[in-house]
Amino acid sequence: MNSSLSPAPFNSAHFRASIVKILLAVGAIATGISLLAEALSLALPPLTEDQELSDNMMGAAIGLVIFLLAILEFVIYITTVVFFLMWIHRAYKNLRALNPANRLEYSPGLAVGSFFIPFANLIFPYRVVREIWQKSWPGDEALFSAPSPPATFPLWWTFWLLASFAGNITWRVNFDPNIAESSKAMVSIGDGALSILAAVFAYLVVDAIDKRQEETSRKENLENPSGPPPPQSFPPVSDVVVPSHYQ
Repeated sequence: MNSSLSPAPFNSAHFRASIVKILLAVGAIATGISLLAEALSLALPPLTEDQELSDNMMGAAIGLVIFLLAILEFVIYITTVVFFLMWIHRAYKNLRALNPANRLEYSPGLAVGSFFIPFANLIFPYRVVREIWQKSWPGDEALFSAPSPPATFPLWWTFWLLASFAGNITWRVNFDPNIAESSKAMVSIGDGALSILAAVFAYLVVDAIDKRQEETSRKENLENPSGPPPPQSFPPVSDVVVPSHYQ
């Protein structure tokens, strides 16, 4: 447990949170379009190896759209993960500034690293996010109780885990030549639906923590803790002593 009480400056995570929310929204939209393309592919015969493009233009077009959307989703996903972890690091680091008496379970680096530890990443990342929520409150109010996070928090983590498991299944199914294309499309649709739900709840979680930290920083006057530099003062003219040899 990291129990150091050394003071730390508050650096707003609002900008990083805004980027994460934008990426989550864009990713959900891209996944939704991909779901529509997958659903349409179920109603159209796919392009087979023995067909020319001119024999099945619609099947070829849908297959190309699904492929391009998959690449786009992957790029958005990686970018979202990077900025999400950057936001986690900044938000967790701010807990000490929001309340110097906070006894933190992790360091900011370990809070990010918990997402990459096998098996532990099934539990500890949620505990990190929950701790950020609970300890992003003014010190005088945090003394009374450790508030439970809203229901969106466990829902986010549940759908995140389900989407991760479904993604692994989808990856394996797509490379199995013995599985029909229609079955692959159905698995992909289920994976996409879980991913959209996970993105929606992740958006709500990031937004809730961001608002909580910004509100606390305003209450504690942490936006500019040192305040503006005092104006330079000069002695009154009447108090200035003039050397005798200038008189």
